[in-house]
Amino acid sequence: MGDESRAALPGTAVADRATRFLAYAAGAALLWLMLLTVVAVVMRYVFNAPILGAQDISELSLAVVVFLGIPYCGWTGGHVAVDLISTVVGESRLRYTDTLMRLLGAVLFAIVAWQAMRQGLDALEYGEASNLVEIAHHPFMFLMSFGWLLFALVLLLQAAAGILQAPQSSQEKAE
Repeated sequence: MGDESRAALPGTAVADRATRFLAYAAGAALLWLMLLTVVAVVMRYVFNAPILGAQDISELSLAVVVFLGIPYCGWTGGHVAVDLISTVVGESRLRYTDTLMRLLGAVLFAIVAWQAMRQGLDALEYGEASNLVEIAHHPFMFLMSFGWLLFALVLLLQAAAGILQAPQSSQEKAE
């Protein structure tokens, strides 16, 4: 999806800034995770003094990295894509199938976000927490829900850009 077709849509500047901010936050969480891992390894093997709950903290930090990074990855086209039908169908049909898949993906991930929110509410109600240091799970499930919802909005914006994108003439393609 070209930047010029996205730029014409309302909300794209906000989506760009929001996904970029979340990507920076995911990068900071990744830096934290790397630092924690190095310190935990040094403490365990050099000083024979493991950090209590390092695995719990690592697991939950990884969730932060993943679910804050997914919207940006989708916005910038960083996800893995397998192109099976472009050799079979023409450009215009490919644009329509791509738009349809993005719309279906937006619906799917909106449902996933809703279910993650429900799981977070259940975790809050039942007091679910990590094993060793009892870090509450619900904030991370809410974060997961937020990440999926923002990814669904990214897919929706990309689908709208695909719908509004004017088909190229054969002369424009040659240039």
